[in-house]
Amino acid sequence: MAEGGFVQEESSVESVSLSLDSLVLECPICLEQLRHPKSLPCLHSFCQECLSSYITKEFSGETASVPSFSCPVCRRVTEPVNMSEDKESWAEQFPTNNLAVEMIRHLQKTGESITCKPCERKGNNKKAKFWCKLIDTYFCEDCKIDKHDLLHTECEPENITEINKSVIIRREASVTGCGKHKEKIEYFCEDHQLLGCSKCIIVNHRKCELVTSADDFRDNLIESCKIDDLLTELQKCVDAMETLINDTDEQLLSMTQDQEITLQCLTDLRTKINERFDILQKELTDRLIASFKKEKENLDISRQKCERLMLAMQKTLTSSKDFTLKDDTLGTINLFQRGQVEVASCKELIQELEKSSRTTSLRHEYDTNILAEDTKTSLNMGKIVVCQLQRSLPSHVYSTPLSERQLKKFNIRVPSDENDCAALGVVFLSGGRIVVSDNANRKMKLFTENGDFQCEMELTGGNCDLCRVDNSTVAVMLTKVKTICIVHVGDSTLTYSSKIRIPNVTETCHSVTSNGNSFVVGTVNSLYSIPKTGGEATKIHTIESKCLCFYRNQQNGHVFASIDTSTTEEVAVIRLSDGTYKDVLKVGVVKGTTGIDVDRKGNVYVCGRNSKNVIQMSGDGTNIRELLTSSDGINRPRAISVWDDKMVITESKLSDQRNYVHLYKIV
Repeated sequence: MAEGGFVQEESSVESVSLSLDSLVLECPICLEQLRHPKSLPCLHSFCQECLSSYITKEFSGETASVPSFSCPVCRRVTEPVNMSEDKESWAEQFPTNNLAVEMIRHLQKTGESITCKPCERKGNNKKAKFWCKLIDTYFCEDCKIDKHDLLHTECEPENITEINKSVIIRREASVTGCGKHKEKIEYFCEDHQLLGCSKCIIVNHRKCELVTSADDFRDNLIESCKIDDLLTELQKCVDAMETLINDTDEQLLSMTQDQEITLQCLTDLRTKINERFDILQKELTDRLIASFKKEKENLDISRQKCERLMLAMQKTLTSSKDFTLKDDTLGTINLFQRGQVEVASCKELIQELEKSSRTTSLRHEYDTNILAEDTKTSLNMGKIVVCQLQRSLPSHVYSTPLSERQLKKFNIRVPSDENDCAALGVVFLSGGRIVVSDNANRKMKLFTENGDFQCEMELTGGNCDLCRVDNSTVAVMLTKVKTICIVHVGDSTLTYSSKIRIPNVTETCHSVTSNGNSFVVGTVNSLYSIPKTGGEATKIHTIESKCLCFYRNQQNGHVFASIDTSTTEEVAVIRLSDGTYKDVLKVGVVKGTTGIDVDRKGNVYVCGRNSKNVIQMSGDGTNIRELLTSSDGINRPRAISVWDDKMVITESKLSDQRNYVHLYKIV
């Protein structure tokens, strides 16, 4: 970046009303009038003391080698002028906002009465009402008529009554000179995005390709509608921040209600048992309040970030409404630059919240049998459960839909295949390894996430569902021979490990998942448990339609099963947990449920073959959102697998996309 007499906000002349002058001169941190104002490179100004306290607080607990900090308003990464000095002195290093200093001085000065100069010479301090720019003299109404208008017929004095005080302030406080060379600022270097005088151009920017007059650059901004486009973007960002703030408030309200309900639940339960539970109740109450406080602090931080940035953008928008763009070159350019920074920061903040936002619920769980007579249940107060799921931001906030996050679509039909593929199962492993079971060609295939084919393995008997056993092992269900085939997955190899036959099941087996020391297998009407060491299958549940896919959540042991039906109100997904069964999703949003998987946060992903969509839902089925539809190019999704922040989807043999795997980035 070239150096020299270029200035940023110091050179602007704020064409705004008196009330807006006060708004511009307000510190975003303490919300008071600026004291010793310091300007950061992003053009946002703060009290020196407030900025110093903010920097010190931000680096609390950090190492001494941290090289930068983020602007409290737009969060732009900012480096100190001299990093070798203590962080406590970083704020002092930044340039003083001289325009703000002058405007504050003149704001205070305007409270004083301005007297008529001719009357003042006569010893009469009569209040002035007009100012002549030509001779720089103030007149009362009588002296204007009797003296000024008789001698200076060629000029018209300005009215300086109360309504025009702001004009006086901006005129007297205007700083349009170069901070280094004391010459008028007339040029703008587009290469470095800086304003400067003629000496600055000659000394520091003579090799730059795009140097124009400030007026020409300002005119270009207006004629090309860049200012209008920026203001539109700023308004969108303000709307986005407002939506996020409202969403945060709603989440906080929901959590507050959860807390109140849970506390009442604890109180009601307490009245049904004796006083020996006092200590346990206190422990649980403390845990609940601590959890609430922790999550509330996280929400408050997110809200504060959104609020600061929204207020800054609102000020920029308010300033733009009162700007006389053709008459205020420097102000227009500075508004454009500041707005660009704020829009970029808004988009960055939304992306950050998309990754980190969680829906938190608090509840109290206890065994109701403790209230029954002659029960053998141990007496206790239960536990406080803190449940967190990925939270979807409001749909009209700046965000990128999953359909636009497709990383790759690659062909899984290889030269040795005789038929189009029917990829009924897929597993995504670490290191970008993708294993596909191709029933049409009786094969298992290994690809990289870049779509590079590594190897294949022929399978005896029709193959269907795949499941992850561990990070280097998968199991495939061989439907016709009723056998679970265990396969070791290397970086570029597939190797048989073992086979487990299912001797006592007569129905066709479709799905399989690893469940601790056993496998769970789904058929047309039943779910079975088979020991990993082999042996007889044990029936564990009866279902209405065939189960095409399973997935076991490694975090809590819940097994989710997809039930292939399109009949309204029939069960589409069930959950098995410690011998209990729960219907978590009915046919509606999804029809013809096929592939299913769970990410590390507990979100469940379900493919609807007949509804031609992919949804994401919470583990209890209460929160559902549609991720992909046929309009996104997903015709008949069949199998799905999630690893870390990526997801792969195959399509049914009836789809024109049956020979492809879709790879997406999940935020």
